[in-house]
Amino acid sequence: MLRASGASQGGRRMTTENSTVLGIGIIGLGGAAVAMVPRMAFNPRFKIIAAADLDTEILGRFAQDFPDAATHTSAEEMCKDPRIDLVYIATPTILHSQHCELAMSYGKNVLIEKPMTINVEEGTALAESAERQGVLLGVNVKHSFEPRVLRIREMVRTGEFGELRMMHHWRYQDWLYRPRSHEELTPGPGGGILWRQGPHQFDIIRTIGGGMVRSVRGTSAAWDPARRVPGAHAAYLEFENGVFCTAVYSGYDHWDSREFMHGVGRDGIFPDPEKHAAARREQAEATDPDWEDAAARAERYGLGRSDPMEPPTGPSSAGWLLGGPLMVSFDDADVRLSPGGLTVYGNEERSEIPLVTVEDGRDGRLNTFYDAITTGRPLPANARWGNATIELLLAIEQSGEQRKEMFLQHQTPTVD
Repeated sequence: MLRASGASQGGRRMTTENSTVLGIGIIGLGGAAVAMVPRMAFNPRFKIIAAADLDTEILGRFAQDFPDAATHTSAEEMCKDPRIDLVYIATPTILHSQHCELAMSYGKNVLIEKPMTINVEEGTALAESAERQGVLLGVNVKHSFEPRVLRIREMVRTGEFGELRMMHHWRYQDWLYRPRSHEELTPGPGGGILWRQGPHQFDIIRTIGGGMVRSVRGTSAAWDPARRVPGAHAAYLEFENGVFCTAVYSGYDHWDSREFMHGVGRDGIFPDPEKHAAARREQAEATDPDWEDAAARAERYGLGRSDPMEPPTGPSSAGWLLGGPLMVSFDDADVRLSPGGLTVYGNEERSEIPLVTVEDGRDGRLNTFYDAITTGRPLPANARWGNATIELLLAIEQSGEQRKEMFLQHQTPTVD
């Protein structure tokens, strides 16, 4: 088992070798794991050693794909396995702290799904626990590791187009009406679109902007009494360095903001008008009162609504990232996401930076963990960073309730 190289306590320093393979254990085989497991399986730096879940049918389907991996209904039994170097936690948010402390108590490095917790106090405790035990703890904000996002961050660092000045990010889609779990539809921290999708949106913004958000004025809102959690949010952020940003997100399944990313071309309108409000229709046409629970479960590993366990067969679609426009303004250029990479609108010309790659943000997140464990490089999106995003989400909620600007105290800088 490999702990974080050069950790302050309990770790051991290693020399980097291309042959080093890290063992992964997975706690929770839900929808988040469905997205990550293929990237773990086909990354030669990692080997899936074991998985733990309470659902034996799900474990059975996992075992079909990974016959050499161990399966457990006990997370603790899995964490005892000395072959595991990194534990990936994809359980409901309310269980994150418990499972994280458990894994770290066995000396495991941990990659945890977003949001890390639902309050700053828990997040601080987890960060301190990781530091005390000499292990690495990071958050799976995978879209912040997309090549397009990292290239924009490089522009900021190098001053390629002068100083960063402002950012705007919009996303409109059908999140609220797709099959959702009980946790996702429970009012309060952890439920609704601010907590389920906001960590990705605001993490991208913080990554590009340097991390140090000074203040926020925002709100989240629930407009459908049948779906009691917020389905939309909007926020205005100011960074310590003067950069400012707006962020808007709606999951009410009306307009699809991919239209602004792909537009109207030779093949017609994108998205397909025939699929307009498809998630709403599926909800409305369901006659079984237990339909949503069954449909949400079917998105778990190996079931009918989940993606198959297959290797990447071509360039990444960057589907989440290209779900809505992100415009980043510098002194000498505006830069936006495009299907082919990034479009740069400079002082004298418009140009395209091609960034279509097979690897995507999931690979980037895993590879930064590998480097941190084996070489001692600083881990991007670590526990302190994840806690800063939690602080921002809570501040947006409080800002809406109190109708005032909220000032932040737990922000941390981007690790480049």
